[in-house]
Amino acid sequence: MSEILKDKDSVKPGSARTPDESYTDYLDQDSKTVPKFMYEESAPYLGSEDISIDRYISKEFFDKEAESMWTRVWQFACRVEDIPNVGDSLVYDILDYSFVIIRTEENKIQGYYNSCLHRARKLKTERSSNSEEIKCPFHGYCWNLDGTLKHTPAAWDFPHVKPEEWNLPQVSTDIWQGFVFINIDDNAMPLLEYLDPVPEHHERWDLGNCKKSIHVSKVVPGNWKIVQEAFMEAFHATEIHPQIMPFQADENARYDVYGDHVNRNIALVGKPSPNCWDTTEQEIFDTIFYGSGRVETEDKIVVPEGEEARKVAAQTMRDAFKVNDGHDYSDKSDTEMLDAIVYNVFPNFSPWGGFPRNLIYRFRPNGNRHDSSIMEAIFLQRNHVDSAKEESYEPIPIHYLNEDECWDDAEELTGIGFIFDQDMANIPELEAGMRASKKGAVTYANYQESRLRHYHQTIDKYIAKGPLKA
Repeated sequence: MSEILKDKDSVKPGSARTPDESYTDYLDQDSKTVPKFMYEESAPYLGSEDISIDRYISKEFFDKEAESMWTRVWQFACRVEDIPNVGDSLVYDILDYSFVIIRTEENKIQGYYNSCLHRARKLKTERSSNSEEIKCPFHGYCWNLDGTLKHTPAAWDFPHVKPEEWNLPQVSTDIWQGFVFINIDDNAMPLLEYLDPVPEHHERWDLGNCKKSIHVSKVVPGNWKIVQEAFMEAFHATEIHPQIMPFQADENARYDVYGDHVNRNIALVGKPSPNCWDTTEQEIFDTIFYGSGRVETEDKIVVPEGEEARKVAAQTMRDAFKVNDGHDYSDKSDTEMLDAIVYNVFPNFSPWGGFPRNLIYRFRPNGNRHDSSIMEAIFLQRNHVDSAKEESYEPIPIHYLNEDECWDDAEELTGIGFIFDQDMANIPELEAGMRASKKGAVTYANYQESRLRHYHQTIDKYIAKGPLKA
């Protein structure tokens, strides 16, 4: 590859790759069998044209997204364990839309428009438990959990209200691997078709056999795409996260694109960045587990002479997770135990793959603000293999960080909060730089930033359809 790169004219557009060892090459060195779908590359050339900055800073463009895109896409609303009992509910908001997500039967979850049919007050404003009905706090109009009208206050004054016509309007709802999705478009494609190939790839990792253990949310001063795109490529790590260079690939990360709605970024853990200084296998291992490449403690794990930090780290993870949840990880590949395997489902849902404690990102506009967004970080914990050892689950509250708090202030995030804060420090400067730009456009790398371009092209496809008709 390095020879090809010397003559750029001989490289087809979008086919250039790092001259360093590729992620796919590293898979051949795995100590276990790697799933076939981890080898398969899907990186079509999507063009090299500049992207207009108006797509990020224009309220007019934001409004087009609101009318034509957010109204047609499947959106992750909650986890099934957030509402474990019949009558449990929570509220999911996007733009001006609000929905009550409620468990109506033991094995059934439905979504309703969060608006009373009487005077349109919100029916719910927060999570509630074990309700036997859906009651409006304003005048007391009341519905059964299945959405049928239960009670009309002062019924003598509403002869024009026909109970059979007053069911609560539903939003399309579906579930995949414990994730509850909603779609405002009643004619949307099936969820599994929309997610393809995520269900096939994630079947092995079985996130449905997990429960939420951490959920942290923060309002970020920036367009939702600016914030999300900070987590869609590893290219920035050398400058923004230099402390991880001893153990994580950046320029030799992998990027894949699937259809209109899914793409993937895989960054290898356990080998140094191509831009890193010389480092030893022990320093690599210490940086992964202790946050520093020069740790001296009596109980630290030592990488045996002649062995690789990556393989020792993967085995350390297998042993630790078996103790924690009882599952057998002995045949699971190094990549599935260590690497950052990040899938993005359009427009804003990012489930990580692999077997350790899985991270989920969700990004969305902050109400109708085109210059403010909400970022959420969610961790899932695998259920214990012995259900008798599984403690009864209580839905965890969302930890809302205030304006003055950093991600690192959320102690439950441990070291990754500091990583997020490094990204967050960049967001206001990105937003300000875009507004100051004379060029009026951004230029994407053909490969390393292909996932960003992919999403913009999908946004355009939805906008081309025009506003969703009521």
